[in-house]
Amino acid sequence: MFFSSLLAFFKRKGTRSIHEQHSSSSPLYSQSSEGRNFHIVEGRRFNNDDDVRYILPNDDTEADRLHLQHWALKLAFRCNYLAPIKKSLEQGIHVIDSGCGPATWAFEMANDYPNSQFTGVDISFVFPETIRPPNVDFQICNIAKELPFKSDSIGYVHQRLLVAGLNRSEFEASLKEAFRVLKPGGYIELGEPNIGAYEKSGPTMAKISEKMNAMLRSRGMIPDLVNHLEGFLKDVGFINIHQEKKLIPINHSGKVGELWWQDSVESMRSFKPIMARDNPALQDTETFEGFIKKMGEECIEYSAYISFGIAYAQKPLAM
Repeated sequence: MFFSSLLAFFKRKGTRSIHEQHSSSSPLYSQSSEGRNFHIVEGRRFNNDDDVRYILPNDDTEADRLHLQHWALKLAFRCNYLAPIKKSLEQGIHVIDSGCGPATWAFEMANDYPNSQFTGVDISFVFPETIRPPNVDFQICNIAKELPFKSDSIGYVHQRLLVAGLNRSEFEASLKEAFRVLKPGGYIELGEPNIGAYEKSGPTMAKISEKMNAMLRSRGMIPDLVNHLEGFLKDVGFINIHQEKKLIPINHSGKVGELWWQDSVESMRSFKPIMARDNPALQDTETFEGFIKKMGEECIEYSAYISFGIAYAQKPLAM
């Protein structure tokens, strides 16, 4: 009953876009500002903590976008994880969803593996406050500083889509923390896109990519983080490293392309205040939406793709 109602919410039908739903709160997902520092820019809520680099909003509209992103990735890879942990999950282990956001992945996994315990951790309070499976809980923490778990206590760490959330040193620190809390033999799994370069992109998307690269690098972030996952994991001490990459269509080739395009549109709308600093013409809503429409047409014309990679690795049994 619980999961079917949640699934219905994720798959809800209608003609309104996420952007148009922005004024109303999601029925199952609320957000608390208690104890949090945030500010509003053009009607969007952003984290305002000095030690948080995440540049996307942390409001209900962003939560809805992350739900879509989850479905797109699940369709593209035809699964929720690649690490060889199915038997362990069935028997029961403690799993961390690092940077969990609205916890779409954790909820699905908790439903599939009721013997395991899933803990979502995030810097912002964007996860469900009331309705949740009995084997899911949440904690607010900065994953780049210290995870609130004992050393050698976790069976599996899942972490993805932090290319615009952590700089190089913070990403390395998050992996070191994951290594610390994992039990010997436990697994970590990472997933990141290459937003540094799109495959077969048109001129409009190429311009956006160039601006995104410059913005992320100015913050010490790595636009092509997916190309460095194996190296980061090896440097921390992980072994048995495996990676799988896929080209995800954007606005073409079926449902995956449709979902990723909608995700891209909402991401660009979230970035609008930043993009408009370099191009004041984009401050005008009509101009900005025309810009997005042009990009969508080019994605179809050029058959644009984005590369997404998932890497998993194991903590050695003997240290």
